[in-house]
Amino acid sequence: MRRLPIVLRCNDALVHRARYVFDTLLMARRIPVVYAEDPPSDGPWLLYAPKEELCDARERRCVAIAHFAEAWDFSRQREDEQASFHGELAVVSPECVDAPESEATISFDLIANAFYFLSSWSERRAQEETDSRALYSRSVFRRRGVPQDIVDQYLDRLMEALDIACWRAGVEPWPDPVWPGSSEYGVVLSHDIDFVPSGFLDTARQGAKTLLRHLIRERDVFEALRAAKGWVGGVLRGRDVYGCVPHIIDVERQSGVMSSFQVAVGHMHPNDVNYRIEDEAVLAYLRRIVEAGFEVCLHGSYRSTEVPEWYIREVELLTRTLGRPLGSRQHFLSFGYDALFGAQERAGIEYDMSMGFPDRAGARAGFSYPYFPYSLADDRPYDVVEIALFYMDVTLRSYMGLKAGRAWEFLESELARLKRKRGFVSVVWHPIVFGGARDPGYDTLFWKLIDYVRSTNGLGTDGRTINAYWRDNARQYSSFTKRTAVASSGAAV
Repeated sequence: MRRLPIVLRCNDALVHRARYVFDTLLMARRIPVVYAEDPPSDGPWLLYAPKEELCDARERRCVAIAHFAEAWDFSRQREDEQASFHGELAVVSPECVDAPESEATISFDLIANAFYFLSSWSERRAQEETDSRALYSRSVFRRRGVPQDIVDQYLDRLMEALDIACWRAGVEPWPDPVWPGSSEYGVVLSHDIDFVPSGFLDTARQGAKTLLRHLIRERDVFEALRAAKGWVGGVLRGRDVYGCVPHIIDVERQSGVMSSFQVAVGHMHPNDVNYRIEDEAVLAYLRRIVEAGFEVCLHGSYRSTEVPEWYIREVELLTRTLGRPLGSRQHFLSFGYDALFGAQERAGIEYDMSMGFPDRAGARAGFSYPYFPYSLADDRPYDVVEIALFYMDVTLRSYMGLKAGRAWEFLESELARLKRKRGFVSVVWHPIVFGGARDPGYDTLFWKLIDYVRSTNGLGTDGRTINAYWRDNARQYSSFTKRTAVASSGAAV
């Protein structure tokens, strides 16, 4: 496929970050790029330059994007101010050229604004003063009135300009991207194993907690009765109404899909899981995942990123007991940004699925595609693929208050949007809901989601599949091929 020439006329100190943004955005559309000192003699090309140079570049084949050095100085921003709007696009660094925007000229610094969100700048700055869980209610999206898919919108604007430049140059635009199996979009399917019942007493306690949640917190007698009915019916039939891992494996094998299972091994906080992988009965239960050919990932414990070595030790323990994990998601989505991705690099974790809001579905970095998080300290991407978490059963039911019927209406609309974007994100459904004794209807909701994705030319698969696919594509982009050696001499496991 032909490459898109990009000419950068920005400060040397910003070159790595500008290339990272271009590579991240254009990789989402599978458009390979080449960085050049001078414009090509023919074909479409892209210029990122100060406003003084844009006038000279307004020829038919060029997409011109304004560069403002001050737009990259995010410390100047007041986080409590509403975002500005450039046309219909929200911007946090609003500098723009005086001349009106044209079809192929983007007169605000789209690249600086995209970097702000892709690097989770606001969240990382605020995390120094808050706890380890990032909530939508405290996010830049909520505070400044920014759409959650803002980086997608920047990408759409860039593609509109590129299509115009292709038309003017007399060449075909780049084709729409496809995913494995010629799919148009997709989701990584995953299950966080937060609860493994050790006997009837565990099952009874969990049933009581579920009943009280529906009765007291939600004040929903009907839902409580449905959950109680599911509990009694499951117990009488001898079913595991809260573990459900073997049941999930059986149904997924029959359906021809595979999920990733997140297994926890750390215990340093009351929010951590109720089981211990060192227990032989627990280990035998979890071995069924590996024996069935499914992927086991690390479910990092609540405090695991407070000290990077804690996270690395959890990877080592999971490796010794069940096998080396390639992927990971943090329990309760609790983590420090640089501590997590830095520890994952050192431990040999290749992909992560922690970037999501527990209290809101959708993007946490404004982007609906896999991407590489960014190390501000080293001025380079981390060698970790982020497959962002968009949809979680707990978010839909506990935070958004959606019962199964309403949740499906929401999911169907969201998946249709994801298909239009040709995006790929991750989904998590906890095994505890698959017995019909916790959140009635959410067990069948997961299978309905899979059926919908497959019937609309989408792909539902495990994380290792998309990680391998994305890394193979990344070889064409200079930001992701020049790896910086990690502090340790190699992976820790």
